[in-house]
Amino acid sequence: MTGELPRQIGQYLHELSTAQRRPAWLQLDSEGSLLDCGGHLSAYGLHDLVPGKYIGDQIYFLEGLFPLDTERLILPAVQTDSGIPADLHLLKNESGDLVLFLDATEQIFHQGLMQQKGNELSLSYQRLVREIQKKEVLLHCIVHDLAGPLMGIKGGFELLSAEPISEKGRKFLEIGLRQATRQESLIHEILQAFSAELESFESFHQDPEKSPDALQAAKVVAEALLPAFDINQVKIRIDADPKGQWKVVGEKSRLERVVSNLAENALRHSSANSTVTIRLIDEGEKIMVAIDDEGPGIPEELAGALFQKFAQGKKGRGKIGLGLYFCRITVEHWGGEIGHHPREEGGTRFWFRLPRPHSQ
Repeated sequence: MTGELPRQIGQYLHELSTAQRRPAWLQLDSEGSLLDCGGHLSAYGLHDLVPGKYIGDQIYFLEGLFPLDTERLILPAVQTDSGIPADLHLLKNESGDLVLFLDATEQIFHQGLMQQKGNELSLSYQRLVREIQKKEVLLHCIVHDLAGPLMGIKGGFELLSAEPISEKGRKFLEIGLRQATRQESLIHEILQAFSAELESFESFHQDPEKSPDALQAAKVVAEALLPAFDINQVKIRIDADPKGQWKVVGEKSRLERVVSNLAENALRHSSANSTVTIRLIDEGEKIMVAIDDEGPGIPEELAGALFQKFAQGKKGRGKIGLGLYFCRITVEHWGGEIGHHPREEGGTRFWFRLPRPHSQ
């Protein structure tokens, strides 16, 4: 294989270049005076060039460039006398210097289209941000209107619980308190998911010194959820090398929220006397956090939509389907990935993978 272009292809490229870029050329001596010229000179407004005369005195934009003090120089999109922009290629040779003119009209046109597209995208982004801001204000107003009366209802129930009431009345009172607490939790879940969704539109800059520790996050979550696990007679344990390096890209409170959401999800689908395990797996440049449960597994019809907004199981279990959505938005915003799969020994593994901070 010679690597040389076949003659027909070389000829085709020559004809294509001649037709589209209208080459013109100047040959100069070692002092920068014109020796010879040719090509599509008139396309660039170059007429009546005088051999033997310094080229800078004949073409104003070449003033002071010759003789060249380098092997080659490229001047892109120079405006010529005809108004046609030209890419100028200045080359040194044995007898002096060469100047090649190539029509840059098409290149300028495409650059203009790209700039226009960039401006349109910028305007679209600004409009999107404004719409998001409007929705954020609206959502907070709605949540405020919901949270205010709910706080009053809950407060009334709590005051009523201190009064002497019948056993049947106290039973209904406890139901009311549980429902009020549930609604309070749902409002908080909506705000968490919406906050993560807004953050996904913003740039993320990681400070390696402030990178959260995944093992520490797992310990915080396990300790916080221990009472709930004890009530449901489910064990929670952590499987990780205590001497390992577990720092990841992210933010401490949100990382804990992600682990907590996945652990709570595992608890809701775990039966009594089973175990939920939070595992940390070193994958070199990345760290995987896996939450393994021993539950019945995920129905096939739900498996593909669990990380979508408002996705939930058939029974709902008191949630509106934003917890896993929050996890996906957050992890992907940090450059990670998230998923789930059935375990061979039974149950489900929910996992997410995050990169280590660059400095580590």
